[in-house]
Amino acid sequence: MSAIPEPRSVVGADRPWSVERHAIEPIPTSDRHGSPGELFRLWVGANVNYVVLITGALAVVQGLSLQASLAAIVVGNLLGCAVVGLASIMGPRTGTAGIITTRTSFGQLGAVLPIVISTLAAIGWFSINSIIATDSLAKLMTMMGLPESQWVGVVAMLLVLAAEIVVAIFGHATIIAAEEYVAVLLVLLFIGFALMILPHLDARSLTASSREGGFGAWLLVTGLIFSYPLSWTNFASDYSRYLPEQTSWRRIAWAAGGGQFVALVFCEIIGVLFALALGGALTDPVADLPRLLPQWFLLPFLVAVILGSIAANVPNGYTAGLGLLALRLPMGRVASMFAIAAATVVFRVFTLLYGHAIDLYERWLGYLVFWTGPWISIVVVDFFMRGGVYSGAGLMEWGGGSYWYGRGVRWPGVVAFLSGLAASVLFSDSDLYASPLMTRFLGGTDLSFEAGILVSGCLYFVLSRGRGLRAERLGTT
Repeated sequence: MSAIPEPRSVVGADRPWSVERHAIEPIPTSDRHGSPGELFRLWVGANVNYVVLITGALAVVQGLSLQASLAAIVVGNLLGCAVVGLASIMGPRTGTAGIITTRTSFGQLGAVLPIVISTLAAIGWFSINSIIATDSLAKLMTMMGLPESQWVGVVAMLLVLAAEIVVAIFGHATIIAAEEYVAVLLVLLFIGFALMILPHLDARSLTASSREGGFGAWLLVTGLIFSYPLSWTNFASDYSRYLPEQTSWRRIAWAAGGGQFVALVFCEIIGVLFALALGGALTDPVADLPRLLPQWFLLPFLVAVILGSIAANVPNGYTAGLGLLALRLPMGRVASMFAIAAATVVFRVFTLLYGHAIDLYERWLGYLVFWTGPWISIVVVDFFMRGGVYSGAGLMEWGGGSYWYGRGVRWPGVVAFLSGLAASVLFSDSDLYASPLMTRFLGGTDLSFEAGILVSGCLYFVLSRGRGLRAERLGTT
């Protein structure tokens, strides 16, 4: 084995506040740099935000007690962040975006299905996070004397969108640098927010038992908590792909998963306290803030909400742009970002017509569980079955090469994925879909993410044994 190159903090092709030169092609050895520690800081910065706080508040909205909510947060994030850590380990081995790795287990043509779903999911996240940032900026603008009007909302949306797109265009190194600086400010302001809501809590709200649903409701909330980190899995290798190829996969998994776990648990516990202080009735993420915060703190906290939403949203936009390139659309990375911006405007109009942002967000989390669990399960199993050995040239080659397989489709991956989707739906009992199997025979328990992950991963392993992965692992293909 060759010696591991000394990590460098920066290279010419990937400098902070300079447009990144690479897109989805494998990063050459000469441009590899960084260390796993930067992943820890990145995932903290990307996940200390108001959307995560609202995710924790959903536990109380669903009727759980303080104790049950905390248990769901710890269990859901332990599982979800472990998956995010594992989803980061392919980056240094492939040198390309996470969703591109799908081509090894699905085939070049077969990978189009999960790539389309992943790109739509990234665009959806980008749009949902823009709602909270836009509403917060509009509120801030009215506090500074502007009249409440639809035009203020439009201006706020365009300003937020411009900031997100500019940072995403600068790319990988800029995103990592910005997340590290923003994280420090956000942690301090979120601690201040927690201190502000503590006086609004009483012993009754802290000791009350779960209002409804029992263990079934706890499993549903644990699934919602789990689905938030799970939704980052198709992004994860985008930020590890510049690391030297021989970087320890264990260090990568611990750094990425650990950083996200710390941030999510921190914010979601504050979210639980926020919902309890509101009496368990969270109606509007931004409009509810003045009910608990003094006026002097509301302004800096709205700034924190805006910065946090933008910090979380930039990776969404960056990955959505890479997804468009993965679909082989005739555009460059910068052009793809403008396409994402246009899609976000359309999505924002839809959400205004739809109505309730909290309902939309909760349904979005439920949707993500259905497809993300089966997909990442297959990709991780594939990594270990092939020993982390990939062909960079094969990942980019259409119509032939290592990953064209039979007519562009690797059927073990496609069959396992569709089976995992079916299992997720069959074992779902959520607001998005309630399966008759769960409601009539299994007491209303939601097991969608467990079923999707186990069925797809196990089926892919069984179908893939003896089908060439060992040969590729040994370097004979």
